[in-house]
Amino acid sequence: MPTRIVATNMRRLAVVLWVVAVALVVIGLAANGLRAAWLVPVPSLFTAWFAWVVLWRPRIELTEDELVVVDVRRTTRFAWRRVKDVRSKYGLEIVTDQGEQRVWIAPRPTARLAIGQPGGPVPVSVAAAADEIRARVPAPVEHVGAPRRR
Repeated sequence: MPTRIVATNMRRLAVVLWVVAVALVVIGLAANGLRAAWLVPVPSLFTAWFAWVVLWRPRIELTEDELVVVDVRRTTRFAWRRVKDVRSKYGLEIVTDQGEQRVWIAPRPTARLAIGQPGGPVPVSVAAAADEIRARVPAPVEHVGAPRRR
């Protein structure tokens, strides 16, 4: 089972937005009756979709084979051998052999994160989350001696 790192405050805000979306439908139908049944759900559906895409869905998954970064715009998979470093000075940054990628769920070093555990999520800082990822990054291979001749 992969280890998941999520942003707890973003997820709480997503739940609040879902409650607001449901309340908008109830209020709209109560105020306008069934004649607004086609128009009332549109803002609520957009709010629910926005909460899922921007606040709930972003996460980091640590599997045996790869590091998966799910951001708002894309899902990026890095094989562990491609990951060179993980930085946490200005937020969570993954350094690979193809450059750096900032992570949506931790744009600043004070972001509140949680690591999913079987007993429930465990709160961690951005630095601790970076340490958790860094622990899985393989050490660089050192070549001893002169290079082989061909």
